[in-house]
Amino acid sequence: MKHDPQVSIHPLAQFAATLRWDDVPAAVQQRAEDLWVDWFGSVLAGQGARPVQSITRFALSQGLAGGPSEVLGQDAATSPMMAALANAAASHVAEQDDVHNGSVFHPAAVVFPPALAVAQSIGASGAELMAACVAGYEVGIRVGEFLGRSHYRIFHTTATAGTLAAAAAVGRLLGLTPAQMQHAFGSAGTQSAGLWEFLRTGADSKQLHTAHAAAAGLMSAYLAKDGFTGAQDIFTGPQGLAAGMSTDADPTRLTDGLGTRWATAETSFKWHASCRHTHPAADALLQVMQDH
Repeated sequence: MKHDPQVSIHPLAQFAATLRWDDVPAAVQQRAEDLWVDWFGSVLAGQGARPVQSITRFALSQGLAGGPSEVLGQDAATSPMMAALANAAASHVAEQDDVHNGSVFHPAAVVFPPALAVAQSIGASGAELMAACVAGYEVGIRVGEFLGRSHYRIFHTTATAGTLAAAAAVGRLLGLTPAQMQHAFGSAGTQSAGLWEFLRTGADSKQLHTAHAAAAGLMSAYLAKDGFTGAQDIFTGPQGLAAGMSTDADPTRLTDGLGTRWATAETSFKWHASCRHTHPAADALLQVMQDH
């Protein structure tokens, strides 16, 4: 795959493709490692849920038996894509996975599962794995901020921005060039999906959202590595993400402080097993109960 010299490389693709663990400040490294440990608790807590079990059974039936990538908590291993599918489903069901408030995005559920699956498959080092995860966080959070609150009214941002976050993390592990990363973003963006309509009946779609984002992002990166091309202006093109999924998209958010502002460090932990929007009320109730 040759890069068209008339097409400029988006700074976000350049950043994701070239980030090294040594480039990440020590405090951000520590936060990334803490987020990793926190994610393990979420995925293990969620793996027994009924919707997750359905997706896991599907993944194990369709994937390579005894493959290189673990399905956590299941004493089973399969292909990277199917392991990412199952682990991402389990990551977002206990409602205690991490959150970035500004982007309304839960990075761990869609970054760590595909990154771990691929790292196990290719024998990546711990530093390579964590650099890829930080790349995924930084990309996903910025895409969520870019798409804005109008997007969130209809779309589950963790599912949509998460597809690009997964592509960034896996692409970094695979050693994609910046041009290849841009193609991976194009393929991931065209697969971005996840509608809130399921909330009306309490359907199981939320687990499908994270599973699909992780698997689709992984596939996008592998395809780009093999020369598969994607849209070159998936963010702001006339038929791209902003045009189809937002009325208040802000392209400046994609590169805001890139390499100096570490959105990974802005990501927080949940102290209650519920949507972050409910936490102030929960804290207030607990304080009243303690005082009275």
